[in-house]
Amino acid sequence: MSASACRPSSRPPCEGGRRRRATGIFQGKSSRKPLRSACGGKASHLSCRPPARGWRPVRGRRQKGSRQKDRTMLDSLRRSASGWVAKLLIGLLAVSFAVWGIADIFTGFGGDTVATVGDEEIDAVSYERELRVEMDRFSQRLGQPVALADARRFGIDRATLGRLINVAALDGATKDMGLAVGDEAVGQAIVTDPNLQGGFGRFDRELFRQTLRANGIDEERFVEQRRKAMARDQLVSALTLGVATPEALVKVVANYQEEIRTAGYIILPPSLAGKIDDPDAETLQSFYEAGASAFTLPETRDISFMVLEPEHITQTMTISEDDLRAAYEQRRGDYDVPERREVQQITFGTEEAANEALAKLRAGAAADIIVKEIGLTMEDVDLGTVSRGEMLSPELADAAFSIESGAWSAPVKGPLGWSIFHVGAIAEAKPSTYEEVRDKLRRTVELEMAQEQIYDIQNSIEDARAGGEPLESIATRYNLNLRQIGGVTSDGKTRLGDPVELPESLPGLIETAYANGAGEQIPPLATTGQGYYWVQVDAVTPAAVQPLEEVRDRVVSIWKQRESASRLQALAEKLVERGNAGESFEKIAAEYDRSVLAMPGIQRNAQSDTFSRPAVARLFATPEGGFTFGPVGVGESLLLMQVREIREPSFEKGSGKYAEIEKSVRDSIQADILQSFVFGYQTELGVEVNSVLYEQMTSTDTAR
Repeated sequence: MSASACRPSSRPPCEGGRRRRATGIFQGKSSRKPLRSACGGKASHLSCRPPARGWRPVRGRRQKGSRQKDRTMLDSLRRSASGWVAKLLIGLLAVSFAVWGIADIFTGFGGDTVATVGDEEIDAVSYERELRVEMDRFSQRLGQPVALADARRFGIDRATLGRLINVAALDGATKDMGLAVGDEAVGQAIVTDPNLQGGFGRFDRELFRQTLRANGIDEERFVEQRRKAMARDQLVSALTLGVATPEALVKVVANYQEEIRTAGYIILPPSLAGKIDDPDAETLQSFYEAGASAFTLPETRDISFMVLEPEHITQTMTISEDDLRAAYEQRRGDYDVPERREVQQITFGTEEAANEALAKLRAGAAADIIVKEIGLTMEDVDLGTVSRGEMLSPELADAAFSIESGAWSAPVKGPLGWSIFHVGAIAEAKPSTYEEVRDKLRRTVELEMAQEQIYDIQNSIEDARAGGEPLESIATRYNLNLRQIGGVTSDGKTRLGDPVELPESLPGLIETAYANGAGEQIPPLATTGQGYYWVQVDAVTPAAVQPLEEVRDRVVSIWKQRESASRLQALAEKLVERGNAGESFEKIAAEYDRSVLAMPGIQRNAQSDTFSRPAVARLFATPEGGFTFGPVGVGESLLLMQVREIREPSFEKGSGKYAEIEKSVRDSIQADILQSFVFGYQTELGVEVNSVLYEQMTSTDTAR
């Protein structure tokens, strides 16, 4: 196997020169009898290779949209875990670089720890997960995928680590101060979290499990994260509650935000600059050379790429009826409809509390009274109709599915505390039949076999490339399509700026092509469909400045626009000087056959088609009675303006507007207090970053 086969970042990491199989997809040895392809061992089909021993892909693979939903759900869980505290923590991002961005705190220790803050560790799994979440958020804002190279360029990698370091400092502080949250409080917070409730407003255990599973977090880790978040909330509340807001500061902020100015103005159109003649040859040449970048055609590349998807293999597969029936017998539990029960679960912090409640219930006490005593409602404890597999743990499932309808179970220890169960109606299990699931099963088995074999085929292709075989020859031999795209820029367009149609299933295609040179052998990358793709750079056309002869008309037009704007600005500056020297605005306006228009009132952050943001900023930087100028909101004209009146806001101390501004000021003060506290604790505890591991994890996709 070639070393480059271990490169794609979305595949399992390499070990001893060979790639480890991901245990979440292929789980070691299996008792199943491997299914055989019916191709008879002929080499003409991609699928003719016998499947490796022990293949067992996880069934019920989640679709892309579902993964995105789970990530969104996890974002919501994070938000609810800290509430407004999270907003303060996010505010620390902008200054996080100052905390650990100094080179001398980077050390070369090994292991899977990316950074430490005192005794608190930030492991590689946590950092990678948080980095991917931040990259996903950023890509949603941009409307396009964000590669690791982009994340580094925009500072997402450092901002993410900075945020985790800030949180770790707070965790260290809570531990140092002895702050802790008990099991009962944590369990209560989780089961009543609106983000973990299903369509009926009740805690949805399956949604909970799916969300954790999709994001690579086990239940124990999540509970511990929630516990730490609640402890941080206690600390932050103690630091920031009761902060006094100086009335003088509120007034300064109110004046800045709510001040209103009236103005007189006239519009100076470009025509006032007069007729602009063509420049002489020397002026044109100098302007052309100074602005050469505006007349430069971008670099383009000719690329070829080949795609290998599981579907390419399944198209040539034939599975015998006997093998398909054997597969059904091995996994018929996946198709059988399981027994489902109406279940209510009441969770307590201790076994004693659970036994006390059980005794009352079995003595005839109403369940809603018991539930109300622990601060819940019957909706909170109603799980709905669930199967055994939808329960939070096997122990809880055994308790709920071992009692008869109408009975209460004995207390059982679960991840969130001690629980007792009540069972209502029971829907019996319904076995499936082979005929009902035959077609669906065939498709599933074909994809599983293809996903197992595709890795071996990828290795064979890489071996052939390492041996010098061209990609064109490999595509022909494996009956794969080799597609060419010519003259594409780094932003996916032609030299003339027209968009190039690119396959959405090949993330990082253009970025990879521009990160490598012509003729270089680029490692395979992952497709969005569990496959691989290969890209090669066939030719590079460097950026080139267009000769003046070809762009003369355009250069002349741009020069005239600049010259007109320069003359118009000089006129505006002269008129401002006249106005500030005491000359009447009306007299100045009359010289240009204009009347002074009135702006009855404008605030600092306002803008319109007439008043651009720069023009408003200049207006608010000018004293009452003073003149200034600025660009219009739309067009090439300029505004000549005079400040007529400055109106300072007047708020009653008890008014809603005053309260709004006071809250904004208080939030800022609280953020400053928290920021100072976190930085102080980072200094006291000490921050170290594993620079070797950090660089490995944030290297570009093509270099990993």
